[in-house]
Amino acid sequence: MDRELIERVFPRMRADKISLTAKKDALICAFGSRFLKIHRDKHQVLVTSRKMRELAKVLIEMKKLNPQVNSLIEALRPINFDLLVKAVKAASKFNSEEDKYGAPTFAMNISTSLKDCCEVAICEILKKKHCFENKNFSETETEIKTMIMLIKSNWKYEISHHAANNLHSKKMNSIGIVPLASDLKKFKDYLKTTANSAAAKLQSDCNDRDAYKTLQQTVYCRIMLLCRKRPGELARLTVDLYNEGKEAQTYEEFENKIRPSERILMRKFKRVVIKGKRKATPVLFSLDVQEHIQILLDLRSNFTSQNDPYIFSKLISREPFRGYQVLMHHAKMAGLKNPDAIKSRGLRKHLATISQLFSMENEDVEQLATFMGHTLDVHRKEYRLPDDIFQTAKIAKLLLLMESGDAGKYQGKTLDEINLEEDLMNPEKK
Repeated sequence: MDRELIERVFPRMRADKISLTAKKDALICAFGSRFLKIHRDKHQVLVTSRKMRELAKVLIEMKKLNPQVNSLIEALRPINFDLLVKAVKAASKFNSEEDKYGAPTFAMNISTSLKDCCEVAICEILKKKHCFENKNFSETETEIKTMIMLIKSNWKYEISHHAANNLHSKKMNSIGIVPLASDLKKFKDYLKTTANSAAAKLQSDCNDRDAYKTLQQTVYCRIMLLCRKRPGELARLTVDLYNEGKEAQTYEEFENKIRPSERILMRKFKRVVIKGKRKATPVLFSLDVQEHIQILLDLRSNFTSQNDPYIFSKLISREPFRGYQVLMHHAKMAGLKNPDAIKSRGLRKHLATISQLFSMENEDVEQLATFMGHTLDVHRKEYRLPDDIFQTAKIAKLLLLMESGDAGKYQGKTLDEINLEEDLMNPEKK
């Protein structure tokens, strides 16, 4: 068995029947080992663990349906395809009475892991490490390839299409929550005050662990509030990467493109490029945040190992803290009206949607999408004015014009240029 899997992944797995099943199954371990080879970042250890546990859940359900199935590779025989479908439904908490999946995302995504397991199994067969009972290596390989074809051709009819519909139904009428402007201001003031207080405590007592932790967390939240990054991306910011970041440079040939106020902003912010979900994404640090980070760097040897690479580490281990939990904790501590809206997705959606209130050129929109780590297509499709606002406020305007027969009077105008305020405020005149 792969030593890296044993040393890195196994210790992070929850101690229960599911993890034990995953550790004892040769194919699940081989799948985890291969996944880990191409996902080298530290946080991918948890992803590897999760994917191995998902496969173990399916195997446990398979064993309930057919006790003769002792391993995942046995479950991948074509004769067991129908049982595999039932096992995945059970693991996905499918309710036959309501015809709904409790975990539709699991049902949709597990097919990819199963196909990967088939490919791993073929590699093991070709290495002459495994074959089915009463079958030679060639026949075993043929059976596994047949299972791949069955999953590719039938899975959407058996599971994924239905699960996707369930997921869509859940999201269809849910209203996206974006933070209140008053909450954002209050949260900013709370973070600034709390950070300054923690910094003052550290200046009088450089071994105050609680103050260091508070400063660390509030600095993180302040960067999140300004830059709206994904929690894990920012939490994995290393000391070396931060120190490599440079203050903005000026270029004479671009002087006429930058306003005086924008030149001041360039001098006030430090830009560091971090690894994003799909590509590199920049983070901006204001002067006061830079001062607080410098305090963290100067005193970090008092609270954590010098080998700890992260600025936002847990202190008790060489791992970054969970950013979403830190953000949630301080949103509640700040006494906001709607603290549940202060989440990474809510903040990112707020930035992208509110930006539509400004008249931004295509180049500006593209730069904003790059800053947020989106493709332009994702930015336009996912981060737009909430459907409930757009459909109620803007499309309703169009429908009223159609209903009244006045649509022709506004030919050539955009929806935003059409003003119905007088008609709506004085409906009796109509």
